[in-house]
Amino acid sequence: MKSVEDAYQRIGSVLLDRTQSHWEAVILRTQILGKNCSAMSTEQLGANSVQVDLGLGFSNIFKVSDACILIRDDLLRTTGQRIWGLTFTLYPTGKFNIEYDYNMPEWYEETDEVITGDEINASLGQLTEQDKKPG
Repeated sequence: MKSVEDAYQRIGSVLLDRTQSHWEAVILRTQILGKNCSAMSTEQLGANSVQVDLGLGFSNIFKVSDACILIRDDLLRTTGQRIWGLTFTLYPTGKFNIEYDYNMPEWYEETDEVITGDEINASLGQLTEQDKKPG
């Protein structure tokens, strides 16, 4: 995947592969944390608004997670705003709608994404040791 368009295509393809007959929309909801997604859910809306939980399957979870991370990183780079989740709705026509969640989950601690002082010191120590080796 090289672009946001590729990421949208990947999510759409995964959802399309999981659909069952006679569907009106397929919806993916997920939270986007540090290096992965959580609380990923999928549902298919069928005739008479019957909802079916699709499940993604093990390998598809990673494909969708990678696509969502790419989307998040691109939005952060281009707009300066970080998303914490998204809802992707695919329609049988091939059109889709995507809604972004800009609110960090209340339970999430950003310390998972922060390098600690000890980690910095260890890295600097390794650099210092490399500088001492004869070149």
